Amino acid sequence: MNNENNATTSPSPSVWIFLALGLVAASQSGNIIRIGDAHPVAIAAWRLLLASLLLAPLAGRRLWELWTLGCREKALLVLAGVALALHFFAWITAVQWTSVANAAIFFAINPVLTATAAWLIYGERASWRLGIAIAVGLGGVVIIGVDDLDFSSAALAGDAMALLCSVLFTVYFLAGKGLRSKIDNRAYVTGIYGIAALLSFGVLLVMGLPLVDYSEQTWLCFVLMALVPTMIGHTSFNHALRYIKAGRISALTLSEPLMAAVVAYYSWGESMRPAAIFGYGLIVFSVFVQLSDGVGDKSGKNQTAGDEEA
Repeated sequence: MNNENNATTSPSPSVWIFLALGLVAASQSGNIIRIGDAHPVAIAAWRLLLASLLLAPLAGRRLWELWTLGCREKALLVLAGVALALHFFAWITAVQWTSVANAAIFFAINPVLTATAAWLIYGERASWRLGIAIAVGLGGVVIIGVDDLDFSSAALAGDAMALLCSVLFTVYFLAGKGLRSKIDNRAYVTGIYGIAALLSFGVLLVMGLPLVDYSEQTWLCFVLMALVPTMIGHTSFNHALRYIKAGRISALTLSEPLMAAVVAYYSWGESMRPAAIFGYGLIVFSVFVQLSDGVGDKSGKNQTAGDEEA
C-alpha cells in the first residue's frame, strides 16, 4: 500500500494554510468546552451531528461517492467514524479522571504511534528532521506539564484512557488516509462525522442522558464545538491527509497546547510559569523544524479541482 508516496507534486500553499487554520481551531476545544455544562458524550454527540448536518450541503452530490465505495472502503469509513467517536469519549474521560498534564503527556505519544503505523501500513518513511521535531515537541509537552503530573493510583485509569485516546486517534487517522485518495474530503468528513454522531447518540440514549434539555450557553458550546474544532480543525486534518504524510500532520498537533494556553491566558487569566514558557518555546522550534522539512512533502496524490475548493 505504498502508492501514497508516488506523487510528483508538493502540497499547494492552500493545503498548508487550511492545516494551520485547523490546528488553531482544534487547539481551542478545551476552552470551548468550558462554556457549556453537559456530559462528555452529549458534547461529542451534538458537535458531530451539527458538523455533519452543516457539511452535507457543502458536499452536495459528492455524497454519492460514499455509496459507490467498495465493501472494504465502506468498512474503513465505519472504522474511522467509530474510532473518532471513541477518541472523543476517551479524551474527555481522561481529562476528568486524571490531571490535564497527565492526559496531555500520555496523548502526546500519538505522533510516534502514527508515524510508526503509517510506515508499516503505507510505507511512509519518517525523515531524521521529523524524528527530531517529534522528540523536541514531546519534550516541550513534558516540561509544560511536569509540575502538575500525578502518578497516584487514582490517576492510573485516566492515564490509561489518554493512551487509549492516542491509539484511537491513530486508527481514525490512518483509516481515513486509506480513503482520501478515493473520495472528496467534504463527502468523507460528512460520512465519518455522521457515523460517529450515530454511535454517540446511541450511547447517549443508553446512558439515559438528556437529549435536548440544555441551557442556551451549553447549546452555544455545542455549536462552537461543531464549527471550530470539528468543521475547521478535524476537517483540515482529513483534507491534508491526501497531500501530507500522516506522521507529520500528527506531529504538528503537538503545537495545540501552546495555542490553547495563549487563549486561556487572555480568556481565563491562566498564568504561564517560566518552565512552561520554555516548553512552549520547544514546541515552536519543533514546528519550525517540521515546516522546514515539510515544504517539499510529496506523500499525497495530485490535488483534484474538487478538493482544492474544500
